[in-house]
Amino acid sequence: MFWRKDFKAWIEKSRFFALMIMLFSIFCISQIGYSAGNSQAKKVKIEYFGRKDCKNCANLEKFLKELSAKRDDFEYVEHKIDKSREEKAFFDETTSKLKLVKGTPIIYIDGHIIQGFNTADTTGKEIESLIDSAKAKDKILTLKEYLESGQAGNVSSNGAVCTGDTVCEVPGLTKGAENQVLVNIPIINKTVDLTNYSLFTMSIILGTIDGFNPCAMWVLVLFLTALIAVGNKVKMFRVAGLFIFAEAAMYFFILNAWIYAWDFVGLDKWVTPLVGIIGIAGGIFFIRNYLKKGDTLECEVTDFEQRAKISKKIKDIANKPFTLLTALAIIGLALSVNVIEFACSVGIPQTYTKILQINEVPFWTRQFYTFIYIIGYMIDDIIVFGFALMSVNKLQLTTKYSKWVNLFGGILMIILGLIMLIKPSLLIM
Repeated sequence: MFWRKDFKAWIEKSRFFALMIMLFSIFCISQIGYSAGNSQAKKVKIEYFGRKDCKNCANLEKFLKELSAKRDDFEYVEHKIDKSREEKAFFDETTSKLKLVKGTPIIYIDGHIIQGFNTADTTGKEIESLIDSAKAKDKILTLKEYLESGQAGNVSSNGAVCTGDTVCEVPGLTKGAENQVLVNIPIINKTVDLTNYSLFTMSIILGTIDGFNPCAMWVLVLFLTALIAVGNKVKMFRVAGLFIFAEAAMYFFILNAWIYAWDFVGLDKWVTPLVGIIGIAGGIFFIRNYLKKGDTLECEVTDFEQRAKISKKIKDIANKPFTLLTALAIIGLALSVNVIEFACSVGIPQTYTKILQINEVPFWTRQFYTFIYIIGYMIDDIIVFGFALMSVNKLQLTTKYSKWVNLFGGILMIILGLIMLIKPSLLIM
């Protein structure tokens, strides 16, 4: 009977050990499940806005695919703004609320925004760093939650962005990168492409060409001729100076109105080629003037009667004392001349403002370039004014110069128009 007691004791011990093993197994399985669930909860979500024709977006997607093969602590979602109205509306809401350039890609990682994608060694390292820091947080906000929270974003620019209907170039990754002049600013750790500042040159050139159009030049020459006849240089300074200033201020506002019109209308796929066609038509108009008019200075958008009325108004202003009413009359004349002049500047302001809109420059930078354009626009008036102070005969020199400006301006406008029709990305400066 002794062996029965031993067997019974062995059975009880076996049951105990089996129970312990079972409990230990359940504990291990639960820990593994908890760990997996916790790991899943800590997966960082990367969201970015992209487009099919955006090379930077393609390079970003390639990087994220390669990174996801190395680490599994993140997931990524692309908001395709050219495929869905909802995604485009979300893109507009994001760029508007966070005051971002309307270009792609825009990358969002837990309250941080990266505009553009450069290389895996630059933008890629920043993305990995943000993934690591986001994992340590209890809650990771999605982009929609972040926008609803009303927080101010940490925005960094790390690489080029694609805007409008353009295909962009990225240093080291896409064709044409060798033409870039990149300078790194150590304190803010930002790379700047010096070729971006060619908009300055474009502003001066187009502004100068726009300024040398027959309508405004004809009025100014008439003004100065009448004032020279009066023989009062002080009055000439006051009257002509106010006219030039009023004309510049009003044209500045007209250019801004065009820029905001492009922003409001959108529809770049249709508007950009349309502006290109207007630019080509304007170029043909200027070359036609060069061939037809020669050295004569005549405004084609006004008939003989209108020119006679304007001439009479100018003579009346020149012969009256300089008072507040005279000043208001000069400003009114400048406004009416601006309207006529705008019709005479076929395509130039529309083309220029569209180039600014394509480049998506910030508000104050846009105002700076518009101001530079206005300086170019007023150069002819300043030259004419200077000649008038010396001698009325010198005014004839400006008409000869205007003839060659018509030719150069016409050729340039045709080139810009063709670029807008064929490959507007070349105008990203």
